[in-house]
Amino acid sequence: MKSDFAEFDFNSQNGLDVDITPPGEWMLANLGIDLAAPEFRELPPCKRAQYRAVKNWLTMCKVKRDASHLEKVKGFLEAFHHLCEVEDWEKASQILFTSLETPTNQTLHNQLGNWGYYLEQIKIYSRILHKLPTINNLSFLNGLGNAYLSLGNSEIAFEYYNQAFIIAKKTQDRRLEGVVLGNLGNTYLSQRKFSKTINCYQESLVIAREIQDRRMEGSALTNLGNFYRSQGNYTQAIEYLKQSLLIAQEISDRQLEAAALGGLGVVYRCRKEYVKAMQYQQYSLNIMKEIQDSKGIEKSFMNVGAVYRRLKDYTNALNSHQQHLSLANQIQDPLGKRQALADLGWIYYLQENYALAIDFYQQSLSIARQIKGDIEGEFLALFGLGTTYIASKDYVKAIECYQHALPIVGQLGNQRQKGEIGVLLAIAEAYKEIKSYHKAIEYYQLILILLTEFNNSEAEILALVGVGGIYSKQKEYIKANNCYEQMLSVAQQTGDRQIETVAFARLGSNHKKLQDKTKAIEFYKQALPLAKELGQRERQIAILIDLVLIHGEQENYSQLWDALVQLSFTHWLVIPSIILLSIIMMVGGTVYALISLIIFLGIVSVFSIIFIIILVNFLQKSSITSLKTK
Repeated sequence: MKSDFAEFDFNSQNGLDVDITPPGEWMLANLGIDLAAPEFRELPPCKRAQYRAVKNWLTMCKVKRDASHLEKVKGFLEAFHHLCEVEDWEKASQILFTSLETPTNQTLHNQLGNWGYYLEQIKIYSRILHKLPTINNLSFLNGLGNAYLSLGNSEIAFEYYNQAFIIAKKTQDRRLEGVVLGNLGNTYLSQRKFSKTINCYQESLVIAREIQDRRMEGSALTNLGNFYRSQGNYTQAIEYLKQSLLIAQEISDRQLEAAALGGLGVVYRCRKEYVKAMQYQQYSLNIMKEIQDSKGIEKSFMNVGAVYRRLKDYTNALNSHQQHLSLANQIQDPLGKRQALADLGWIYYLQENYALAIDFYQQSLSIARQIKGDIEGEFLALFGLGTTYIASKDYVKAIECYQHALPIVGQLGNQRQKGEIGVLLAIAEAYKEIKSYHKAIEYYQLILILLTEFNNSEAEILALVGVGGIYSKQKEYIKANNCYEQMLSVAQQTGDRQIETVAFARLGSNHKKLQDKTKAIEFYKQALPLAKELGQRERQIAILIDLVLIHGEQENYSQLWDALVQLSFTHWLVIPSIILLSIIMMVGGTVYALISLIIFLGIVSVFSIIFIIILVNFLQKSSITSLKTK
């Protein structure tokens, strides 16, 4: 699939005029600054110098064609700081609340956030906070919360949001109360406090409908949709996001429309409807570019890359994630950079370029540890590193990474159980690879103990397969059979025909090793029709070869012949073996024929079993890897 996205330069004009601020003379008149007026002429020289600087920055600051967005508003920001020097807080706030000539006509202080200049926002808010009446402080507190949350510091963000919420309640400002509730919900979501998240979002929606604020209503619906998607409730998520999309289109709010479209794209990706997912993400990205919403553009590149990854189009996936990384670097967004690096690591892992994958995961881990409270980022980087080390057969380093990931799993909220199982399973597999079987069994058993608290049949089967396989290698066939019997029970309860086939086949193999030929035949005959039904040709061949050998040992020639006939319809090598058998029987008799056939089939059996072992190990590793992907 060809990429529709050219290299994106965030600082390019993209159709915007160079001058996005109002004319300087107009702004001076609006501020009431006239240096020739008596009140300004009588000011002390130091204060008069500050006002002169304000005038110069507003009227004499020229912007180049290739100027960055921050440079385009530099004159206004410098004027703001000079007004703060003379403690003219009212005029300073007027500059911050000046509307810019951008597609969304945002005020200066909010537009800085849309562009991703969070540190600049923190600087201006911190300077003017508590210097003006309550209503202004509410906006500044909420703005500080937004900036810190975008930088990944949810604890400081919560402090500012909470202060804003208390003031909004006290002053009965329902609109700001609803806005802050939505932001508090975002903070709780980043902290994985899901019950508090949903309460905030629902309260915000109630207030929006009560005061008939359609923009806030759409925002609350988008938040709810994204929340339900994170919980796996895709039907509810789509319902909320489509309601938000309708409102956005009704009120012509492009930013809200892009957010709803992006949310729908993620839901459809989760549902593996990749064509729909890509369409929605492309619509969202185009709008985000149009309105110059840096965070939105970042998310769109990330989500587009994720769809390409699911489609195994790694070239376009890399392109999308690299553009995400480039933009995150431009606007100094640590969370975005951490995510982009992890995504690039995952793509290189899938391409089996393990050295690059490790490099990107390590960079992602370093940033995650610098961001206070970014537990999810740290966990995903450690798990990605562990998975990559396993693929590159460095099992000791893999175990080290997983051991570091294990203590922080408990802070992943509703993802804790899946994360903990994934880590324990990976550690067990790594120990198995280095033949430290007692340690591997220890971790497999930890998984089985953990599964007594909740139901996860996939994880239970993987653990039982792992333990059973180790017991078989150690020739403890009775213990292995106990595992496979439990595995069979789980498979039959969940209707998993593939695992049921594996369990029957392994039980047959182990009973053969225990010299219980009758039971071995019984289990093999139950596995055979299932393998045929599921199209598992290699497993059919392995089972039939074992049946031929068992019937030959028992001199049960009619059953042996029946198994050979079935084999002849399963693998072409059996046809010459039957011809060979007939010739040898005519020349040398039955005994020689059986000896020759057993030797011939033994060779085929060895190669088939080796192939099956490789296939089963591959399937187990794929299952472990899928825990991360999900």
